[in-house]
Amino acid sequence: MKALPSFISDELYIISAFNDKQEVQISEFIDNIEQHIEVTEVERWFQISADEGEVGVAQIEHISGISEEEYDIREMFTEIMPIYQRQAMLLTLWGSFESEMEKMYIYASAQESLPKKNKKDKISKLKHMINCFSKMGMPAEPTREYVSAVNTLDDEVRLIRNAWAHDGGKDPMDKIPDGIEGIVKKYSQIEISKEYIKNVVLLMHVISRELNNSVRSATIAAYKQKQTHA
Repeated sequence: MKALPSFISDELYIISAFNDKQEVQISEFIDNIEQHIEVTEVERWFQISADEGEVGVAQIEHISGISEEEYDIREMFTEIMPIYQRQAMLLTLWGSFESEMEKMYIYASAQESLPKKNKKDKISKLKHMINCFSKMGMPAEPTREYVSAVNTLDDEVRLIRNAWAHDGGKDPMDKIPDGIEGIVKKYSQIEISKEYIKNVVLLMHVISRELNNSVRSATIAAYKQKQTHA
């Protein structure tokens, strides 16, 4: 019997580890923000009085060309830009997870691709894949943890992911409920905390682990049955 593939995604572990390192870099950058600020001297016209002025030298602070004349660079790089960094983390995790799920379904079902959704069905790709597994009896006895993870990912995490993927981090239809731990709306955008990212990874692993175990069990059972009738 060939070694069975594992669908407990190594990619998710690697992305999670990389995200942790990015968080360290973000924290170090914020703590040492003054070291990243450069000063450039530029000529400016200074108005001395209503009738007089002179050319002088002004010192302009900037980070990689983004100057204090245009933005509050300390706020921009310590509060706003980390928001964009973490939304990128979430989008990467979601894409990896959906790809993992699809590969697992193709293997378990021996199909070439995931079945198309009925146009009348207003369900997400994630829920569609979960339903496809369910029709094959996988997992045979889903745990409460599994069901909860599916619901949280589909009803909450997916909406936050979509807000960043399609609406620049905004929630124009007000679909995302208030009071989600690790999520706040800041600068009219959804801010994702590093704790929230870690929790998303855990939820994905719950689903991946239970489906992986179910797929492996079904494959082993089918192999034993084949050997019995050989």
